[in-house]
Amino acid sequence: MRVTEMKARLEEKIKALEEERRTLLEERDKLKEVLELSEKAKTLETEVKRLREEIKSLRDKIPEDILEELGKAVSRILEGGAEKEEGEEACCQQEEEELF
Repeated sequence: MRVTEMKARLEEKIKALEEERRTLLEERDKLKEVLELSEKAKTLETEVKRLREEIKSLRDKIPEDILEELGKAVSRILEGGAEKEEGEEACCQQEEEELF
């Protein structure tokens, strides 16, 4: 009987250890993913900060009157783009109506 009991205990111990091993491997994999994501976020934050500083530095070097003109030009371009999109939509609707 003792041998049977020893065998049963060892089998239970093996089963418990295998379960713990599986759980630990899963946790390790999840922690690795978190670490990788954390490092990626830190790298991106550093890059974004550097780019913001570079843009600020470049803007500070551009004379104010040129920046105003640039802003106006961008606004006109965006307004023209909106008008162009509206014209394209009307054109597409007309083509669809002609097909049906």
